[in-house]
Amino acid sequence: MGLTGSRVEPDRRLMRLSVLAYATVAAGLGVTVAGAIAAASRPLTALALFGAAALAAELLEEPESARIREPLGPGVFRVASGVDLAAVIVLGPWRGAFVAGMAALLARVVRGSWRHAAFQASAFALASVAAGYAFALGGGTAGHLALPDDLVPLTALALVYLLVSRLLLQVVGGLEVLQPDFAAAAAEAGLGAILALFALGHPWNVIAVVPVALAVNQAHARVRRSRQETLHALETFANIVDERDPFTYRHSVRVAGYVDSLARALGMPYTDIDRLRWAARLHDLGKVAVDAAVLSKPGKLRPNEWNTVWRAPRLSARLLRRFEVSAAEARAVEYHRERYDGRGYYGIPVADQPLAAHFLVVADSFDAMTSDRPYRLGLSTDEALAEIERNIGTQFHPTVAKAFVALQRGQDPFSALTPEEREEIRGASTPYRIADIRGSHRLRERPELIGLAGVIAALGGFGLDQLWLVGLGLAAAAAGFALQAWLRLRANRLARALAAALAAGERSRVFEELEHLLRDTARSDWVALVHWQEDGLGGDVEIASGEGPSEIALMSWLVREAESRDDLLIAAAHELGGDGAYVALPLRRENSALTGFLVLRSPSALQRHVAAALNSSLDAIGLALAPRPTEDVPATVPSAATG
Repeated sequence: MGLTGSRVEPDRRLMRLSVLAYATVAAGLGVTVAGAIAAASRPLTALALFGAAALAAELLEEPESARIREPLGPGVFRVASGVDLAAVIVLGPWRGAFVAGMAALLARVVRGSWRHAAFQASAFALASVAAGYAFALGGGTAGHLALPDDLVPLTALALVYLLVSRLLLQVVGGLEVLQPDFAAAAAEAGLGAILALFALGHPWNVIAVVPVALAVNQAHARVRRSRQETLHALETFANIVDERDPFTYRHSVRVAGYVDSLARALGMPYTDIDRLRWAARLHDLGKVAVDAAVLSKPGKLRPNEWNTVWRAPRLSARLLRRFEVSAAEARAVEYHRERYDGRGYYGIPVADQPLAAHFLVVADSFDAMTSDRPYRLGLSTDEALAEIERNIGTQFHPTVAKAFVALQRGQDPFSALTPEEREEIRGASTPYRIADIRGSHRLRERPELIGLAGVIAALGGFGLDQLWLVGLGLAAAAAGFALQAWLRLRANRLARALAAALAAGERSRVFEELEHLLRDTARSDWVALVHWQEDGLGGDVEIASGEGPSEIALMSWLVREAESRDDLLIAAAHELGGDGAYVALPLRRENSALTGFLVLRSPSALQRHVAAALNSSLDAIGLALAPRPTEDVPATVPSAATG
């Protein structure tokens, strides 16, 4: 979640459009009128059919004005965009823009504000006319499409339509950062090309494609609804947690409200606001495992009671990590009981604390201080804000806390921040965003793709009567399949070497043999054997070779991923410190009980044959390194710290 964005007044932007948005409407109106004039002197059959198809597709789309306030990710495949692109190819830029603009306007004006309908229709009209000229500049001709000759102009058409429409809708209209989804754009361009090819034969041919396009659109909508339902199910669990104790009733709702208000006041993009708010809404899910009597106990907690409370943030993170729609928020939720000075529940250093977590820390603390509890009455707002100010730099992040206090006092939070602090808010990015691991996209690690691409090229060469392409394709196919056979041979050889290492005898000796083998094959510079606690919420490094990451950061990652279905747990090294990648192999006994991990750090993604050999040997490695039930391995006892 990048915390970037210009400073705006968020409530005002929901009610009226900006000056740039009105300029967009004026330009879009001009384009639509020009398109209508151009259409008046031409045959109307194709125009009418494309207009009907575009309007039908728009009516089935979710309107852009209906904000889905959930972090479901950018990019939506739009059948209507495919129709717009086809109309531009067949009818030309101006008549195509007329079809796109009028269909979007008619579909939206009956469902919401005419201002937003006019703006969105103008955005699609302008995107269409710009895409039409890009098609022509790329060498295309309106009313003609022949593949593969027109592949370059078709690509230019799709890219310009995507960039212009998303720039206007997201940046100008939504005050967001630009987030173009090139995969969705490619699908829309493919649909547009198919519709155009059918329509160029005869306009009525389009009817054969429309049901297929609508079926694809409905499938996409079902996937999106499924993601929404997952979030709503998690929200239901959050409500259950809140309602177990009358003193914490609607606690997470209030915390989410504080976080949402602060993020809006700081001018963050909607996508960031949504993720922060949902992290706040779900931050206490792990309390479902804490007895309600413990939560409302007026006196000091006994050690076993404190342990259940201490575990709750990690349980919340583990739950969220299992769902793609909430995985990015897991780390911020896990750290919502940390302190800026590193003396929180898990003792996380400030450098490893994502800024998003500090939004939760200050909002959660403020609501706790101002709420009545069995053992004390809540503080007044002024008293709670004064307490936050006293603990700035120790418990609370200075920038976030100062902005929060200013907002609660009815002030502009930016006025309370220095220029450096404002840049910190604008330029911050959460370190748990998925990063690309070096070497993860090496083509030589995907030989089957090389081979199949060669086959496709050879077949294309036969179809185009190009012998050079046939020869090149056959050579690539042979090289790809030979490389795949070589990788299988190397994987089998490494699997035999692993089996020999596992036969070394004692666990310490087995670890030593594996460490040497992994240094040679995976180029690992750090290997460790981690013993895992029975409660599954922590462990300790039992044996290690080399200089590794902070044990706190290591255990935090393993806690979040311990119940993953993946055989090999992989993380970009930046999450734990360093370069390359961390790989963890779960160690299990015969009864599948998780007893620990074999963790290594590699300067780049594991080579395919190494990953394949480790996967095939995973059960044997687990049995060889898992501690025997009679072995007494001391568990790490975390220090208790208030948050």
